[in-house]
Amino acid sequence: MNFDLELKKKKIGPEAPEKGRSSRGKLLIGAFFVFIIAYISYLPPALSIKDTGLKTGDIAGADIVVRKDMTVEDKEITELNRRKALDLLTPVYEFNEQKISGSQMLLNEWFEFFMAIRKELPLKKQNLEELRTRISENFGLDLPAATINTLIRSNPFARIDLNSLLQEIAHWEEKGILLSKIGIPQDDNGMITIYNEKTGYSQVKVSNLYELNDISSQLSVFLKNSSLKEKEKEILKPILLEFISINVSFSKVLTRLQEEKTLALVNPVFIQLKKGKIVLRRGDEIGKDHLRLIHLISAEEKTASRKIPDIFLILLVLSILFFFFWRLNVLTRIGGINRNRLNFATGITFIASAVIYRLALFIYPLILKNITLNIHMDSAGLIYGIPFAVGSLIIAFLFDLQSAVIFSIINAVISAFICDGNFKIVLFVLVGNLAVGFGIEYYQRLKRSSILKASFFWLLPVNMLITLMLALTQDNATWTMVAFYVLLGILSALLSALIANFMIPLWEVIFKLVTDLKLVEITNLNLPVFREMLEKAPGTYHHAQMVASLAEAAAQELELSPLLVRAMALYHDIGKIDNPQFYTENQSLYEDPHGKLTALESAKTIIAHIPQGMEKAEQLKLPKKVSQAIFQHHGTKLVKFFYEKAKENGTRDLDDFDENMFRYPGKKPQGIEEAVIMLADQVEAAAKSLSAPDDHDIKSVVEKIIASDIADNQFDECAGLTFKSLNIIAGSFYNKLSSIYHQRIAYPGFDFSKEKANDQNPA
Repeated sequence: MNFDLELKKKKIGPEAPEKGRSSRGKLLIGAFFVFIIAYISYLPPALSIKDTGLKTGDIAGADIVVRKDMTVEDKEITELNRRKALDLLTPVYEFNEQKISGSQMLLNEWFEFFMAIRKELPLKKQNLEELRTRISENFGLDLPAATINTLIRSNPFARIDLNSLLQEIAHWEEKGILLSKIGIPQDDNGMITIYNEKTGYSQVKVSNLYELNDISSQLSVFLKNSSLKEKEKEILKPILLEFISINVSFSKVLTRLQEEKTLALVNPVFIQLKKGKIVLRRGDEIGKDHLRLIHLISAEEKTASRKIPDIFLILLVLSILFFFFWRLNVLTRIGGINRNRLNFATGITFIASAVIYRLALFIYPLILKNITLNIHMDSAGLIYGIPFAVGSLIIAFLFDLQSAVIFSIINAVISAFICDGNFKIVLFVLVGNLAVGFGIEYYQRLKRSSILKASFFWLLPVNMLITLMLALTQDNATWTMVAFYVLLGILSALLSALIANFMIPLWEVIFKLVTDLKLVEITNLNLPVFREMLEKAPGTYHHAQMVASLAEAAAQELELSPLLVRAMALYHDIGKIDNPQFYTENQSLYEDPHGKLTALESAKTIIAHIPQGMEKAEQLKLPKKVSQAIFQHHGTKLVKFFYEKAKENGTRDLDDFDENMFRYPGKKPQGIEEAVIMLADQVEAAAKSLSAPDDHDIKSVVEKIIASDIADNQFDECAGLTFKSLNIIAGSFYNKLSSIYHQRIAYPGFDFSKEKANDQNPA
């Protein structure tokens, strides 16, 4: 049956609290957690070299140990390698291919020029000055008039084989002609590199090239084999040399480019230093190589110290992550039944986890160093043995899966900071933390064994798999290293379970948390308090069971914790155990103890079950949330029956009549759970008063009780309670009561109504 409570003009729920002061307080607490965690996560880099004034031959006053993994460049060796590469570089010369064709063309024109001169005019009519000018303009030669006259008159060009001369010159130029071989740049083997546009780069010996003196000698040999006279040869030789080009010349640009290419191929020399490496032991003499390495490490650490400290990055990242964690908590209401303590408990858990990680990083190397077994392993791999899943186990068990997932993400980042920004640790921690979070959810939180089960059957296999994969991806991985990594993963899982099992009860006490396990323990009906209730106040015992049944059903539909609501319902009336006869559900048909009391005394006796219940709750050390149900399940309502009775009996003293003396001293319901208990308590009692209720009667009872409590302002302080919630509660109560008070058929063979009539009218 659907409920639509027509009470929307009436306000329910508390006024919105002031945000200013509350937000500032949360901001300060959050900043405190961020600063503490960042401080623990950040380890200021310790300088490996404290005294840089060391010299060769000095005695080391203390061990010089590399404090962190580092890679330093050996600039001295790098520069030496660069110089060696440059020393091996051959200078680059440029070969001018175009000069060969140019020489051939000019020489042809020279011969043709003199042939044409002889044909133009008779020898006597030649103007030598004009010819000199033409030669200078066309060929760039400044020849004396006498030389020109001799060349015209003797005509030596007619007696030289031009084709042979051109072939010889082409051969010389193709081989390469230098101005001089003396003092030119070349390598130790007399080699140079020649760049030709057609053929590219090639290396040749300088001795295989011609220089200008070599060409002069070759030309002399060529002219010697001709029919020219000696005087003609002397005149003609320097002229022909002018037409032979020097086509190989040193190129600074190409040589520089070649040097840059060569230097680019020279890789810097880096020295990789592992954390914990002992460069020099105390008492050792400092050698030249030691000193060079010490200077390199010192220079690297000084360079690194100029950067902004990593703690600022850690503070920034953690501030952002914590802000989003807080906002997500506000918007989605994660955290389960302990959500109001989620932020503070999580912050302390982060701090505790970071301290555990730091302790492990300090203790593990000492253990590995002093272990009797002959294990030679890189200490950097010890990080996989740190119990990174402790915090996730705690949060998953005490709160809920969503909180554990968010914790896992932030915890992975914090772990990476603590382990010097190791990305592989992020993967290792995140996967392991998520595994235990889902493992706790799978095994539920009703037994502490779920912690061990999640660790052994979820975390342990995941850790083994991840460490196996990480070991196999290492350079030069050995089977010994793989086994060592896997053992560390197993150690991490076992330690996480052990430490979490120790810390969870501690966290429950410190933060006064209510766990599902605690609720299961305190709702065990075999506990002495329930046995005593059953023996002394059986009606109250049955009433508490019925209220628990109604409240649990409503809690499930409201997505509250059924375990918590059940515990609240079972304990809400434990104050009635000491004086059960004063309460209707425990009274017999033969005696009414209130008959001897005034209305006020009776009201005080009824009201007394609230403080008496709180005393018992304190003795039983019940969780605060459960004891709140005792204090708030009647709110500030009137003990109406005795109030009306007092009004009837006390009309003469009406001016002195105080209504507050007949009101319960408890708070109004502060949360939805307390509101559910209040309503379930009243609805169960009212439904029991109906002799043969039908659907309409049950619906009417539920609606009237809810309307009465709203009209009495009992829900004014109830956070989160809405009309939608009240409709869900009403519908749940109706369904539950309908199943309890359903119509039954007559028991066969008996007619109880007839027997009852006979008993009343005996024959």
